[in-house]
Amino acid sequence: MSDNTLKNERDQLFTDLMKGIKPKRVPVTAGISIEAALEKVGYSVKRDQYSPQKCYEAAEEMARRFDTDTLPTVPSTQAAVFRYIDQKFMQPGADGFFQHPNIAPLETEEYPEFSKDPFEFIVNKIQPRVFGILQEEPVLGHLKIKIARDVVASKFAGMGVKLAEQYQRSTAQTTCNLLWAPFDFIADYIRSFSTIMIDVKRNPQWVLDACEAVLQYEIEQIKITPKRGAIPTISYPLHMAPFMKTKDVEKFWWPTFKKLMIATQEAGFIPAIHYEQNWDPHLDLINDIPTPAIITFEASDQKLVAQKVSTNFVWRSMYPAVLLKTGTKQQCIDEAKRTLDNVAGGGNYIFSTNKGAIRGSDVKDENLQAVIEFVKEYGKY
Repeated sequence: MSDNTLKNERDQLFTDLMKGIKPKRVPVTAGISIEAALEKVGYSVKRDQYSPQKCYEAAEEMARRFDTDTLPTVPSTQAAVFRYIDQKFMQPGADGFFQHPNIAPLETEEYPEFSKDPFEFIVNKIQPRVFGILQEEPVLGHLKIKIARDVVASKFAGMGVKLAEQYQRSTAQTTCNLLWAPFDFIADYIRSFSTIMIDVKRNPQWVLDACEAVLQYEIEQIKITPKRGAIPTISYPLHMAPFMKTKDVEKFWWPTFKKLMIATQEAGFIPAIHYEQNWDPHLDLINDIPTPAIITFEASDQKLVAQKVSTNFVWRSMYPAVLLKTGTKQQCIDEAKRTLDNVAGGGNYIFSTNKGAIRGSDVKDENLQAVIEFVKEYGKY
C-alpha cells in the first residue's frame, strides 16, 4: 500500500461528487476553527493565536483526534494582521477572540461616489476609516499592510499541505478566495446590517447601483484569483437574505448574486455557497443558479431541501452542531442517521455540521468521533 493510497481514495470521493458520480461513500468533514483548536489543547487564544507553531500543534492534534476526510482545522489565522493594522472590522474581545462589529464607514450621501469607482473609494476612503494604521501613517500604511499580510502568510505557508500529507487527508477541494454577494458586501463592510435596510427603503436606486458596482468589483477580484487544487472553489458566505422579505430579495439581493455565480463558473471556479440562517422562504430561488456548485445549509429544513433543491448541486452540512455539545453519543449518532436518510440518498452529499466550532467547548470530542465513524460506515453506497 503506497503512502498516499488513503489520501487518493479520499480525494476520489470529492472528485466523483463534482463529476456527478456517486462516490463509494459520503465524504465526512468537520470545521473546527483555529481558536477552538487552541482551546481544546489547553492553549490561550489571547496569547497563542499569534504563534504559528502553537497553531500548527493545535491543528495537528485535531487531525489526530478526528479522522475526517479533510483536515478538521487549517493551521492559519489573520489575528496578527488584524491587530497590527488595527482593523476596525475585526476587534479582539477581553479573551482575545476577534469579533466583527456592526460599523458603517460609508456615509449615506457617498453612495453615488462609491458606485462610480468602488476600488478607488475603498482604497482612498473606506480603508483609512477602518484600518487604524492608515490614520497614523497615511503614506506608508498601505505598504505596511501588504508586508504584514505577506509575513503572516509566509509563517503559515505549507503547514496545511504538510498536515494533509502526514494524516492522509483530501486536498482535492481548495478554497482560492472568499467573496460576498454584492448586497452582503455592502451590508457587512460599508453600511452595516441595520443601516442597509433603511437604505433599501429610503434610497433604493442607490442600493441597486451600488450592488451593480460591487458586482463588477468582485468580478475583477475573481479574474486575478489563482486557481489551486483539483476542485478550485471560491467561498461565498451569505448573510442578509434570510432577514429580508422575498420581494426585496428578488429585487435587491438575488440579481447581482446570480450574475456573480455565473461569473465565478465562467472563470473556472466552483462556487461554494454557504446559505446561512434559514433559507426555507427562498429555496425556490436556489435552482436558478447554474451548476456546478457546492451549497451548504445552516438552518433550512432537511426534508424541504431534499424536496425543492436540485440534486445537480453538491449539498453539504445540515447536521445540527449544537447536538455535539449537548447530546449523548447515541443521540448524536441517531441524528446522523436521520440526516443521511433525509439528504444523502442522491449521492450528492458531503457530511458536515451546520456550524463550525468556534470555541473549544462547542464540541464534545467523543460525540464527534462517534459520528465520524458512524457516517463512514452508514454512508456507504
